[in-house]
Amino acid sequence: MEHVRETTPATHPQHSKYNLLHDTMSIQYNTTQDDAAQLLAAETEADVTAALTDAPFETAQWKPLGGIENNYGIVENQQADPMAAMTELIVNSIDAILLKNYHERVGDEYTGDEFETLEAAADTLVDPDDEGIRLAADGTRDESVSLTLSDSGCGQPPERFEETFLGFLQPGKIKQEYEFLQGKYGMGSSGVLPFCGMQGYKLVLSASVERPEEWSWTLIRKNKAKDRYEYFTLGGDVSTFSGTVDGRSTGTIIKLFDYNVEAASRFTTTFRYRLERYLLDSPVPLTFEDKRGESPNAATTHGLFSTLDAYDELIAADQTITYDFEDSTLGTRDVRIVLFEDDATLDDLGSADGEFTHERGYDPVTVKNRHFVGGEKHREQAIFFAINGQTHGDQGRTFIKNRCSLPHVAGDVLMFVDFSDLDDSSVVDLFPASRDRLRNSHVGRTLKRELESLIASNDILVDEEQRRRQRLPGDDSDELVEDVLMTILERNPALQRYFATGDRIAPPRIRDATVGDDPDHRYPETLDLIETYHGPNDYEVWGPDSSAADGTSAEAEFVKEVPTGGQARQRLVLDAPNDFLARDADPGSVAVSPSEVVKSTRLLNGVLTLTLIPAENATPGERTSVRVEVQPAGADGETTLERRFTIEYVEVNDDRGRTRTEADAHGSAPKDMILPNTHPIHKEDWDSYDRAFDEDTVVQVMDYDDELDLHINMDAAPLRQFFTAHSLTDAGKEYVKRVYKTGITLYAVAQYMELHEEFEENDVDVTEVVSTAMRGTGQILLDQAISDDRLEELTV
Repeated sequence: MEHVRETTPATHPQHSKYNLLHDTMSIQYNTTQDDAAQLLAAETEADVTAALTDAPFETAQWKPLGGIENNYGIVENQQADPMAAMTELIVNSIDAILLKNYHERVGDEYTGDEFETLEAAADTLVDPDDEGIRLAADGTRDESVSLTLSDSGCGQPPERFEETFLGFLQPGKIKQEYEFLQGKYGMGSSGVLPFCGMQGYKLVLSASVERPEEWSWTLIRKNKAKDRYEYFTLGGDVSTFSGTVDGRSTGTIIKLFDYNVEAASRFTTTFRYRLERYLLDSPVPLTFEDKRGESPNAATTHGLFSTLDAYDELIAADQTITYDFEDSTLGTRDVRIVLFEDDATLDDLGSADGEFTHERGYDPVTVKNRHFVGGEKHREQAIFFAINGQTHGDQGRTFIKNRCSLPHVAGDVLMFVDFSDLDDSSVVDLFPASRDRLRNSHVGRTLKRELESLIASNDILVDEEQRRRQRLPGDDSDELVEDVLMTILERNPALQRYFATGDRIAPPRIRDATVGDDPDHRYPETLDLIETYHGPNDYEVWGPDSSAADGTSAEAEFVKEVPTGGQARQRLVLDAPNDFLARDADPGSVAVSPSEVVKSTRLLNGVLTLTLIPAENATPGERTSVRVEVQPAGADGETTLERRFTIEYVEVNDDRGRTRTEADAHGSAPKDMILPNTHPIHKEDWDSYDRAFDEDTVVQVMDYDDELDLHINMDAAPLRQFFTAHSLTDAGKEYVKRVYKTGITLYAVAQYMELHEEFEENDVDVTEVVSTAMRGTGQILLDQAISDDRLEELTV
């Protein structure tokens, strides 16, 4: 295949923005087309390494990238994801096409009045039929893939080649003159280098539209011995030649050798789907071409949004909400929520007797999960924060599942928050320069809190969550297991208390009058109300105003809302050691008045947590004054700390599940305690659940606010193996099943309560952790729970 053709240079018109030196410079080409063609034709980094032993590379002078020695750390720390890094190159190509068309259609000078946004510029400047970006794959399908990116953009002349393609900050400074361009950080071009095989090879070729067929080129490589990335020159000058490359006389071509990325073997499908999650909406079509194998194939996309449009029949609801994030930086944003149909519905539509028809004849469930919501990509990326169609940060489906209590719909939701009009300084506050994640900043935490509120109250998602939960097979709670659990709990008040409050079973208390060896900080000196709590080390303390609304001097009132049919947590700063309330010598105490409104008290890492419940016969709008006293306190332990606040009872707004007080009314548990809902699941129903069941699955745990569902696998391998190993009577089999379900329930709830409190404010899917951990417990439970004597009674 002909890559490079040598021609005689011609004279072409110029624009000053492209070539500031053309009038005074006469280029002297220092390489031929064969030199560049040899590298462009190379398929692997091994081919490149072999080529470097030939001329002109044997006389090369390698210069540090960006003109900075010891730049290795700068390059390596830019990007953590190869797809995000690849997107930066594509964005640079989009910018180059916009810039070319701007100067061709508008003129040399940019005043800032023509286009304020990329969208406005693209609508005027880009004709998708005339422009394009191509990403081609070659190499060995199973071992490596090398990627060639080519565009029809403005390109660069030799005198600007180094500062644009081989610099760190200068490219961004140039683009900052144009409001509608994206790549203003000037770091994206080198972000791909850490993912270019072992040697970091990246080939760059470019020719300006103002000087067609005058190509500049270089090869970048990693040099760990010198702690740097460096690029090839001849006598300190960038390599040049005259001709065409792959039929192109202008534009830019970049080749990345042995690019380390998942799904490389399925380039036009899986690779494209992953890249689309970073490139949501491109004004320029991007064509993927796989040149490996005997039958090359290709696919074209404008990003994830265009692919969503192509498969709109898979979508149950697609709505855009204008939401006020109540923050000066975040402002009011458009939030797009896409809810896909569940698998069962798509199976019905795709069946022979269903109504689903499509000219492509694809399987709807497979397409939905491969393209949009399946696998690791959706676990990491379900909520996208976008600027000009490029993902700058994200949150995974765990955020929707856990923080928003929507476990059944979380696997079928995509959300997009548009930050395109955010000013540059706010972008830096919200996203790092790598543009691949959300900063853990105050504004970032505010964004997540507001998103949680938006999602948890969205009618479409809440209604669909309830519908899917009701459709699950075997969703009638196992009352027999509840009866057994009640018997166990009634004879063990300490275990009952643990299920109700999470307070661990304490060892026998032996009073010791002596003081511990370390008397420092034995007594607290601070007791403050926490107004907003984000996590163990991230909260805001309430500060009462010094004057009332009418101007009189009065301490403001702190009001805590408590639902009449539920509960709420109020946290206070208490600078006491964790064992303050439970230590043997000189323990402290927390007294709350009225005591009936407090269900549990917990002290951990300087935070006192009160779980509040409504007083008997409480009605919405009613208020109750609460006093909290902690003693002993003060430097000498001779004082009492006190804080007051007010409870205001409100109506229960969430009807997705029973509250704790409703559970009491059903008579299913002692006062102040709710048992999990247990559901036996059999093999024929395994595929009906969002989370996969197989023979190794013992239980799948689902939580809904303060309600817990345990789906216990009655065809799990440990139970079936126990039946096979022992000749049990029919009554014996039922007894073993009851022991199995009861044991699984007790162990699963205990693990859940321990982990849920610890990771409550983190994006950790505790239900998945517990479900996985229970696989080990299921292996040993029956042999441990059923004695040999009892087993003999149960066998034939």
